[in-house]
Amino acid sequence: MGVLCDYFRAPDREGALSLSLNEDGLFQAAAAADLEAMDFKGIDPVVILGKLVSLLSGDSYMDLLLSGIPTDHIPGPELITPEQDEVIVVELSTLVRDTLAAATEEALAEAAPIWANTEEMAWNTWNDPDEVRPVMDELVGLARRAKASGQMLYCQICP
Repeated sequence: MGVLCDYFRAPDREGALSLSLNEDGLFQAAAAADLEAMDFKGIDPVVILGKLVSLLSGDSYMDLLLSGIPTDHIPGPELITPEQDEVIVVELSTLVRDTLAAATEEALAEAAPIWANTEEMAWNTWNDPDEVRPVMDELVGLARRAKASGQMLYCQICP
């Protein structure tokens, strides 16, 4: 079994940590704060989501990872909780948020079969273009709402 990943939007890192550490759980805390969280078990924020961002941006995955400085332009997340904690929360870059938010219908339609057939998706239950497309649409919607509200995207990872 892979990692369990929940994506959510929050105004800042403090808010993200507060939601993640809330005793009522992330989903209930996000709903109470008029935010939202989505369950994308198995869609990790570095490799699998990175591949989608690469497909939508037109840049190669390796170029995105190696783009270096400034850090905000690397599609990988920035850790905002200590690694030794059971639950890890990462902030996704503005590049990830903005690339997802700007995705057109045409780009999503072109990317769906490619993303579904990546090696990383082979084990996932979403390995068909018709199955990944709703996931893509949900991620894009979450990113659009985050950007429109001046918020960032976060991923809570449970090993």
